[in-house]
Amino acid sequence: MQESQLTKEESLAVIQSMILKAKNHISENGQLYLLWGWVILFCSLGFFVLDTILHYDKPQLIWMTSWLAVIYMLFYLRKEGRNRVVRTYANELIGYVWITFVVMMFLGGLIVGRIPEFYLYNYPFVLLFYGVPTFLSGTILKFRPLIYGGIICWALSILSNFVNFHYHSLLISVAVICAWIIPGYMLKAKFKQANS
Repeated sequence: MQESQLTKEESLAVIQSMILKAKNHISENGQLYLLWGWVILFCSLGFFVLDTILHYDKPQLIWMTSWLAVIYMLFYLRKEGRNRVVRTYANELIGYVWITFVVMMFLGGLIVGRIPEFYLYNYPFVLLFYGVPTFLSGTILKFRPLIYGGIICWALSILSNFVNFHYHSLLISVAVICAWIIPGYMLKAKFKQANS
């Protein structure tokens, strides 16, 4: 009994269909950009209020709340990994970009964390670091709002050198709105539209 074989035209149609499906499938739903955007916005505004308005002696403690987001993110990534049908090269690259960012932030915190009161002056570096994975993710995804968000982070990093350090946390707030929150909602809308 002879198995049915596809003609060249049918094979080509199947391949084209698969390529189009892969092109139209948006796997980035913006969820983590939104999570971290809102968490960092809350912490940076909270820091400003505690430090500048209430004059609390340890305003940096508010950043400890971000550990809740880390726990949520780990569960979210585990669930996403199980549910993901296709893992693209772009997904993998973006994953490595953000792992590099986390390592940079962690090591940077360890290295400079021993300097007394450094938390008051580290925001220019934080803004500089925020720009790197945002810009690279935008480039990999070919998504301009993330590219612009990364550039805005770098511009704010430069601006922070001319702004009193008490207002640096407000620059962080502007950065995450432009780099993560707005692009996150745009990615979410694009994801829903492409995958509905």
